[in-house]
Amino acid sequence: MPPARRAPCSENPMGTTRMDRRLFLKAAGVTAGAVAATQVGCLKYFRKGRSASADNREVPTTCELCPNKCSAIAVVEGGFVKKLNPNPENPKSRDMLCARGNAAIRQVYDPDRIKQPMIRVGARGEGKWKPVSWDEAFDFAGKKLAEVKEKHGPQASLWSSTEGFQEVFFKNLGLAFGSPNIVRHPTLCLASVNLAYSATFGTVPSFDLLNSKFVIMSGANRFESIITPDTMDLIGGVMERKAKLVYLDPRFTVTAAKADEWYPIKPGTDLAFILAMIHVIIKEGRHSKDFVAAFTTGFDELAEHVKAYTPEWAEKETEIPAKDIIRIAREFSDAAPRSLYYAGRRSSWYQNDFQMRRAQAILNAIVGNWDQPGGMVPNAKLPKGEFLFMPWDEPKAPRVDEIETAFPLAAKGDGVYLKLRENVLSGKPYPIKAWMVYKQDPMNAMPDQAKTLKMIEGMDFIGVIDVQMSDMAWYADVVFPESAYLERTDPVEVMPGIWPAVVYRQQVVKPIHDTKPNLEIVQGLAKRLGLSDYFDYTIDQWVEAEFKDLPIPMAAEHMKKHGVWAASGQPSYGKTLNPDHRFVTKTGKIELFSERLKEAGYDALPVYAPPVQPPGDRFRLILGRVGYFTHANQSNNVWLNEFMKENDLWINPKPAERLGIRNGSTVTVTSSVGSVKLKARVTEEIRPDCVFMLHGFGKKSKMQSLVYNVGASDAVILETAWDKVSGNAAFHETFVKVANA
Repeated sequence: MPPARRAPCSENPMGTTRMDRRLFLKAAGVTAGAVAATQVGCLKYFRKGRSASADNREVPTTCELCPNKCSAIAVVEGGFVKKLNPNPENPKSRDMLCARGNAAIRQVYDPDRIKQPMIRVGARGEGKWKPVSWDEAFDFAGKKLAEVKEKHGPQASLWSSTEGFQEVFFKNLGLAFGSPNIVRHPTLCLASVNLAYSATFGTVPSFDLLNSKFVIMSGANRFESIITPDTMDLIGGVMERKAKLVYLDPRFTVTAAKADEWYPIKPGTDLAFILAMIHVIIKEGRHSKDFVAAFTTGFDELAEHVKAYTPEWAEKETEIPAKDIIRIAREFSDAAPRSLYYAGRRSSWYQNDFQMRRAQAILNAIVGNWDQPGGMVPNAKLPKGEFLFMPWDEPKAPRVDEIETAFPLAAKGDGVYLKLRENVLSGKPYPIKAWMVYKQDPMNAMPDQAKTLKMIEGMDFIGVIDVQMSDMAWYADVVFPESAYLERTDPVEVMPGIWPAVVYRQQVVKPIHDTKPNLEIVQGLAKRLGLSDYFDYTIDQWVEAEFKDLPIPMAAEHMKKHGVWAASGQPSYGKTLNPDHRFVTKTGKIELFSERLKEAGYDALPVYAPPVQPPGDRFRLILGRVGYFTHANQSNNVWLNEFMKENDLWINPKPAERLGIRNGSTVTVTSSVGSVKLKARVTEEIRPDCVFMLHGFGKKSKMQSLVYNVGASDAVILETAWDKVSGNAAFHETFVKVANA
């Protein structure tokens, strides 16, 4: 293995198009040329759609293209969105808007978007559709859902969604229908992080990267996979050498290139590294004794537990030298409380992921970086009003994923995707015959696409609400086109964090096609299902109720004019650092040793088990994303697609030579569940026992024309595995063979 190295800032390990200023601005749509392209090149297409009123104005709104929800100002000229500018009034987004956020313009004016309701007339996946009116689509879906309910009961329906401001209406429709089977995205994303930190602190904190002096990341590829203001905070700190970054990853990423130290850690051994750090800090008395004594419980048990996890032992597991582990532990504790072991976001990779994240939380806790500048900060919240709607009876049936018994500590309202699919395929504890999906693509989000297709085959009815024809929509019976976020008004949202803000997304332009906001789609379905009374309100009424409790004069007028309200531009620290504070845990303290975990049958302290290694003829498959399209549907955005048109397979030169694979040649990648073809990228920037591919390509939907059958979908070859405590999908537990095609 290559030694740890200080990566020069000039390196571009991704090998992608270099983002010079001209290309970046072109992709972001902020140059005169890009604006002209929008104005001239798309006018012919615009005229095909619904006419918008000619006007010139600026409208505050909130971006939808990633979880950060930055505030933006839309520039409207002649009825068309010409530009998106950052809104400086949001202290969280801090006058920033990335290329992906700017590219939201192309979501509105994308010829591939769904322009009207459609009903399938051919076989599922064949791509034969009949455009219909909204009434026809609602009648069709209502009839199918009613038939399933009458024959199998309301619990025979599944309601899947991703995060979004209008998700609440879709979820409520599923509950009003009587289904307990609401399943959300966290168990395909960050459920293990959320549960681990909640089990330790009683809450999931934010990480004050702006003020931190020492940051460790395990595969949290922040500089490459998602670009947000806190990413920029860390980049600034690292580049100006105000903060030190130690980065662990089997691959030399963009984050590795900017780090002070990079270690190509043996995959799945991060927990060993963290436990050894805790060992050093406790053995040498480097923990914050006052903080530990005042605010934690279980320290004695922890100290005894980590005695066996020495740096020398960890070196054998991780392939990181013991002397480096010792030095890093000392530097980390010396920098406390302005030090962080950063959790990352989409961060469930192995079956021990919950306990690895628990160890991170414990390490952060014992150096006293809680509620301190540069450390972990409990999320501040701001008040808003709530719209009171008619309550429905709670669903009577248990959840189909049996989460209460299979994952007793997991978030009941989110469900567990992979366990749910296993049970649906088995037909136990009861059949699922209808699947409603809101703006999510389980076809590509879940491992083992063949299993998902089999699940689809067993459905009597599938309905999808989305802006684009995702692969999931491609296999649906009816597709309801949602208006793009720039075409609709959404509920008001409180964005918690170190810099909390209340944000408002209001309609910027009228829909240019025959589309509807999700609330109106839900209302149309509710009417056919006899549930209209539960949704008897408008979006304006909902929003006005939320404005009511904002502690500012003329709240509605302020939010419509500014799009955001923040109590202060400065974060507050130390509110929980008093003897009377009780954490939301069983003991009221930070739980290093967790009785709650013990009672549920799990390890009360993180216990290390060596990961299963790939056989000699196979590689561990490593996945990743790029910030241009954090979500898979964004790879079809014409501006963002310019950055990367297809994915490839990274492979180290040593195994490539052994297998006769050359750079740029086409290879077949095969797992136990499927096979794909990719172009090979032969590079020393990945461990010899791993291969790597990006998420978001190889779509089956012909209405994603830029990525249809281009590259490959990781979902085809990923095997089913999940974290034992949270149920989070374990994406790095797949072994593959690689050969010349």
